[in-house]
Amino acid sequence: MIDDKKISAVITAAGNGLRMKSDKAKPYIEIMGRKILEISLDTIVTLEKIDQIIVVIRKEDENYLKDILKKYDKKISYVFGKETRELSSYEGLKAVDEDSKLVLTHDGVRPFASKELFEKVIENLKEYKAVISAVKSKDTVKIVDENSLVKTTPLRKEVYNVQTPQAFDKDMILDFYQKYTQSNFTITDDSQLFEIFSKEKIKVVEGEYSNIKMTTPEDLIFARGFLED
Repeated sequence: MIDDKKISAVITAAGNGLRMKSDKAKPYIEIMGRKILEISLDTIVTLEKIDQIIVVIRKEDENYLKDILKKYDKKISYVFGKETRELSSYEGLKAVDEDSKLVLTHDGVRPFASKELFEKVIENLKEYKAVISAVKSKDTVKIVDENSLVKTTPLRKEVYNVQTPQAFDKDMILDFYQKYTQSNFTITDDSQLFEIFSKEKIKVVEGEYSNIKMTTPEDLIFARGFLED
């Protein structure tokens, strides 16, 4: 709880392993004896302020998840996702307890987000309705057109790479998702809903460069090195 407000966590883990070139879905690939989703949950279950944890999975991965959940004393529930990450997130949000006022969302395949990062994001919910983690871009970014021709170069100091965890006022994000499903907008992270449907300021807290999303085989090399340190 935060200021007597119950907070739930929605962990999305309904992706496949296509870009990872794996016959197993990304959340269940093992790194040094632990599945990627398991590493994420190992941190999340230690967050004392989280009152409810929901994992969003593919139906065909249900047995994989049940096997992981056996190790935790904390109750963790799950729902089945949809064909896209954002619609899967919406399924998780719809399963949140009615009396929860706040919600944290996180990609289950970002296993190295630290406990301190989660706590920073949660703490900022005391002041803001939407909070995200992000890191400053290390590279110069180019905006290009459909022909791969450069249109413009934004100032690097203003460019951030967005991560999860993110956290929100639950009623607001649920309302925005409902509107989103009836619109023609396309989003790539939950916080974009606040940009589209609200004038609320989105607070950015400093993320972690180690908080990478497991996407390609190269990421597994980083992961093994990170765990060995």
